[in-house]
Amino acid sequence: MAEEHRAVAAVEPTRFREMSLTRRISFGGFAALVVLAVAFYVWWGVAFGGWIDNGVYAVVITLLLFGLAGMWLVLPNPPVTAPPGS
Repeated sequence: MAEEHRAVAAVEPTRFREMSLTRRISFGGFAALVVLAVAFYVWWGVAFGGWIDNGVYAVVITLLLFGLAGMWLVLPNPPVTAPPGS
């Protein structure tokens, strides 16, 4: 079990390096949405002194979820191991 975990951890950084340039740019764009969501929420709270606002939550959650979903979809598929006995 521990050996499998180490093997997966060793493969993760190479998955990003193996992506094509267009996929890396897309990944960066979606990551920017996540950063933008956090920055917008912090800016709004500091500028207007209100940390609880349904409109701000709607904007932040939309940016955050699109960013996270996009990053997840752009990553290459992990290698599939054959089930035992096949």
